[in-house]
Amino acid sequence: MIRMNKEKKYHDLVKKSQDEYRKHPEEHKNTRIVLQAAPEGFCREINLYTYWQGFGYAQGIPEIKYLLVAQDWGNPRAMKKGFAERIKAMNQGEKDVNYLDKKSLDFETDANLIELCKVLGYDSIANTRYADLFFTNFCLGYRAGKESGGMTKTLMMKDSGFFKELCDILEPENILCLGQLTFKCVYETLTGEKISSLKGFKDGYNTFIEQHEPIRAACGRVTANIYPLAHCGRMGTMNRNRTLKDDPRVEKDALFLQKVDWERIKTRG
Repeated sequence: MIRMNKEKKYHDLVKKSQDEYRKHPEEHKNTRIVLQAAPEGFCREINLYTYWQGFGYAQGIPEIKYLLVAQDWGNPRAMKKGFAERIKAMNQGEKDVNYLDKKSLDFETDANLIELCKVLGYDSIANTRYADLFFTNFCLGYRAGKESGGMTKTLMMKDSGFFKELCDILEPENILCLGQLTFKCVYETLTGEKISSLKGFKDGYNTFIEQHEPIRAACGRVTANIYPLAHCGRMGTMNRNRTLKDDPRVEKDALFLQKVDWERIKTRG
């Protein structure tokens, strides 16, 4: 009964979130960004990111150990033809199709995320889907123009209700937040508290990542651990490395500090 209920709730949430963008486009834009639904029938999961890890969730309802949350996906109309073909193939039931191809590994964010997930014990997220991993963006709209810049907390929080519903369905053990803005939105959505209430948050995000006290929130029947993390793209990695800018360990491996951050997650469970 619980499994069937989750399956229906998930499918209903996918439809409801996409309908919102189609029916109320004026609610999902600012002076720099216009957000819209994915092309009709194209995204059948909660988010295109979910095709990487989490694809087919509703068919199996696995327990989710790590829910990874990023900011927004970008512009699907700027995607390469091969990516669109892979998504369409997955929609047609071809589960052995990869979200990424070899050229995708040229994107620093994807390549770095693959390395960071190895810290948690996932040796090959590039080629393997793990049942207990689930990826989504907090913002469920897709850009009509430029793929980066201009995102605000106000625009992100338009999807806070959808994110809360998703967490209540997935009941994840841990929630990994890529970037400060994503963490703010996740924290305030799941706890109902302002980010300013967090001890040590005003000391700077890098310090907070390293020294924050345990952060927990209810997700359905479970209590999830929430982890603030640096975004693993170029700018996020540069910002994370500011405190050890000239350290030889960082010069040797730009992900050194982030691997330490992710190791703490593994250690805590």
